[in-house]
Amino acid sequence: MNISSHPYYPEPGSTNQRKRFAKATWFGTLAFLAGLVLAFTCISLDSNPSLMVRQVAIEVGIAIGVSIFFDSRRGWNNLFRGDLACMVALYFLTLIEFLYPQTKFDQLLTPDQTKHALEALLIGFAGLAIGRHINFFKPALPQWLDCSNIPDKALFRFFLISAFLAYFYMLMSVDFNPVKLIEALLGPRFGVPWGRGRLGDWRVFLSELKLFSFVIPSLTGIIWNRRQSFRGWQIFLVIFIFAFTLFEGFAGGTRNVLGSYIATFLGGYLLTLKRPNIFKVVIPIAIMGYLIVFATRHMLGFRDMGISRYLATAAYDTQKVQGTLAVDYNLNSIGLLVDTFPTKHDFLGLELLVVFLTKPIPRILWPDKPEGLSISIEEVVGADGWTVAATYVGESYMMGGIVAVILISLCIGVLANWWSRTAAFNTTGYSIVVNALGFFTSVISMRSLIALTTSMLPILGLIFIAKTFPGLLGVKRLGQK
Repeated sequence: MNISSHPYYPEPGSTNQRKRFAKATWFGTLAFLAGLVLAFTCISLDSNPSLMVRQVAIEVGIAIGVSIFFDSRRGWNNLFRGDLACMVALYFLTLIEFLYPQTKFDQLLTPDQTKHALEALLIGFAGLAIGRHINFFKPALPQWLDCSNIPDKALFRFFLISAFLAYFYMLMSVDFNPVKLIEALLGPRFGVPWGRGRLGDWRVFLSELKLFSFVIPSLTGIIWNRRQSFRGWQIFLVIFIFAFTLFEGFAGGTRNVLGSYIATFLGGYLLTLKRPNIFKVVIPIAIMGYLIVFATRHMLGFRDMGISRYLATAAYDTQKVQGTLAVDYNLNSIGLLVDTFPTKHDFLGLELLVVFLTKPIPRILWPDKPEGLSISIEEVVGADGWTVAATYVGESYMMGGIVAVILISLCIGVLANWWSRTAAFNTTGYSIVVNALGFFTSVISMRSLIALTTSMLPILGLIFIAKTFPGLLGVKRLGQK
């Protein structure tokens, strides 16, 4: 299968300059913004907090659906965009759980706090939608992103390299005993032997290689679409490692990790479909969507006790697991942050950006690196002993209120739009892997801005390997005869 025959991926060096970029339509954006305005005007303080959010969840969900419909009229490929991944991820993290009964939420926030949280969230959605129409960058692939020297024949080799780097530290921690590895995965997530301390040590270099696990799903999607070019045993090995990666993400109990695996798989798969149709697009998305919803309902139940005990005690049969869908109640955190800043604490300003930019630097190289924010989200919401997420909307509000939410949302929309436009210049599988990892970054940045720079490391790693060690993939440097 040759992706270069696809209208979105022209032949390398083609004289045809009319490249068709995947982008949001103005009709879709205007319909979405109209839905946000309707949701905003329908917020009523006379309702219970859970019912207030449920009303907004329904209206915003419909608005996203209508927006997708208008965008799809330019072709299925027009939906494979980073900005759309951001919007869907943000909806999943904040609103989707309220399509189910959430009476517990009524004890967490007051109607007034809920209203302010919803207003900040809707403004964030609007900023993303508007920002994706702003183009500051030229419609050309930057030289540092050009990986056209890596042919598709190198994909399987790089798949094995990625799997080795991703799971080397885990295997080393269990003396390369696969049985111990599975037993550890079935146990409590904080008791695994490959866990790292709060501040990290020299082993952080090895543990950070785990980021290459996010390369595996996107490569799987691409290799599956081009399975005619690979041998049967290679396809079997790819599917086996991919299945193990999904299981590892599920067993870890961290929902954003599993969600990122699914997002990058869909990114690689959808970006390399030669002739997209309803069967090839809707069914895989529906299967993966059901998988993440199913996993979300159970991961909360076993992440502290482990899968083994979860199954042995039949904890999966409790009302807590089966009664409703639960994500993270991120809207609760947003509401408390909006209520706290700047009434009780001053806005953090650039402090969060400092933590955001220095996050990837290992502490062993910078012992005095800031440990975190002066006022953490956990302190505000009263969490003791566990981490709390508030999505990028809550973190942005901590920086500078609604103004910061607007600016950050616009910036994310601009960057997501630019990254989606670069897909038109990717003509090799390796380049598409790099682009598909942008879906991972899009999803993870919605949960936390602080994780954005870390989520970019696999992309930078792939580019570094292609530019510096192409021989590792069995190819020559770009431009070398």
